[in-house]
Amino acid sequence: MTATNKLKARLSENGLTQSMVADKLGISMQSFSYKLNNKVEFKASEIKTLCRILDIQDKDAYFFCDENSQSG
Repeated sequence: MTATNKLKARLSENGLTQSMVADKLGISMQSFSYKLNNKVEFKASEIKTLCRILDIQDKDAYFFCDENSQSG
């Protein structure tokens, strides 16, 4: 599961909006929202791009957390 709050905070820290990141991923804002809120899983290629864009070193902490820590 995605750590939604943690990922949203990382977007904010980098001065990016969800719309900007959706554009960088080549997906719609709605698709990004679904993925961010754990309704649809991110693809491996999207995780790789997000890690690069947001300078995330520990992808497990953001994208592969358990249900109890999904809020970040």
